[in-house]
Amino acid sequence: MSFKDLIVGDHRNPREEIVAIFGEHQGADDPQAIARATTWAQGVLNTAGIPADKQVEAIAEIRRAEPRLGLKSATHLASLLKK
Repeated sequence: MSFKDLIVGDHRNPREEIVAIFGEHQGADDPQAIARATTWAQGVLNTAGIPADKQVEAIAEIRRAEPRLGLKSATHLASLLKK
């Protein structure tokens, strides 16, 4: 995250960031990358023993496991796991 993002806010699209990290260059909204990220995040939470409905703990653990994820992206992943 840049200094500018800290000042004016992070306006990145969380799905695009997730695809950039978990995708295989399939485009900005690759459903397979989102599925891979969701499966990965569920595994992270299972290993840590954190239920997906404990949002704050889930988001923190997801970000701890993958520091490149911004807060919005980790929150988006955690919300996908709650469904």
